[in-house]
Amino acid sequence: MDTAPNFELIKDAYAIIDGIPETAIDLDSLVSRRGETLEFGTVCSPAGWLAQHPKFMALGLSLDEDDSRLVLSGEPPVAESTTAVLAHTFGLEPGDAEHLFSGRNTYTLGDDSGLSDKRLWLREVREFLKQHGQLDAEFEEHLETRGPFAEPANPSEIRAI
Repeated sequence: MDTAPNFELIKDAYAIIDGIPETAIDLDSLVSRRGETLEFGTVCSPAGWLAQHPKFMALGLSLDEDDSRLVLSGEPPVAESTTAVLAHTFGLEPGDAEHLFSGRNTYTLGDDSGLSDKRLWLREVREFLKQHGQLDAEFEEHLETRGPFAEPANPSEIRAI
């Protein structure tokens, strides 16, 4: 890849996903459930949520008609994977895009961590930013005030596995 990662866009993605409820994030499925509205009952991976956010939609990122793939600029990718679309969107190397936007088993902590899918993804993005010297004091302070484990789940909001 000829360009450096767009760290500000990665930080924006972090902030967007940080604002989504724990129970609405599923690392293993681009879109695993559609609710009555986007805000009620929808469950997506971070990439799936970003593809529905106005900031990323303005950059050309979206979902195809059946929510099975990411598309860039409204054109279905012929041979491009989700990873390739995200690598292009964020200016990431393919390996970095694969790591940041893959399923739960990709991460070192994985299922043994006690972290929700949301917290696990946020942790991985934070580590990526830290490795690249991109955690400024204000961003770091915000991250340090967050609890490392998922908030207690409301039994009525737990999704079936």
